[in-house]
Amino acid sequence: MSGPRFGGRPAAGTPSLALSSVVVVASLLTGASIVHNIFKPDLTIPLVESVNQGEDKTEALAGSKPDKT
Repeated sequence: MSGPRFGGRPAAGTPSLALSSVVVVASLLTGASIVHNIFKPDLTIPLVESVNQGEDKTEALAGSKPDKT
């Protein structure tokens, strides 16, 4: 639509969808890598102790059962 009436340059073209997708995924992975190198999150899964018969499962998982001492 850039004819002689509006005066502008013809479109330069757009990158392909595949190239755009690769650039987006690469930038997301790069950003995540940088953030994880700065903040160093603890991604370990905590161990769960065995659940006793009379104990509520949510209490055993949360570790909120008070000590009996």
